[in-house]
Amino acid sequence: MERNFQKTSINFHYEFNVRHLSNVFAGILQATPEAIKEPDHMVQLWAHECERIYGDRLVSPAHLKTFKAFAADLAKKNFPRTNLSKFYQEQNPDPLIFTNFVASLDEPLYDRFPS
Repeated sequence: MERNFQKTSINFHYEFNVRHLSNVFAGILQATPEAIKEPDHMVQLWAHECERIYGDRLVSPAHLKTFKAFAADLAKKNFPRTNLSKFYQEQNPDPLIFTNFVASLDEPLYDRFPS
């Protein structure tokens, strides 16, 4: 992955370190057991947090496409029982968005936004 997203004068912010990895885990820890009832849901949360931390830093559509292909391959390899293809397909992918106002603004629950 680091070969695809190297720091250059144009992409000077393409610098990834352990702090970014800790931000992925901090996002995952926002979820409660009520929201994460199945292993597939946990993998979806992990994929969302990775895209939020790493993918949001990418500036070109080509880089984002490369990142999504890499994330899909990584998920398939490490979580073979979970199918994330509908979130990473080229045409009309399902949105993979977690937020803390899915249920209501009064009751914060960090969960997947249905659509």
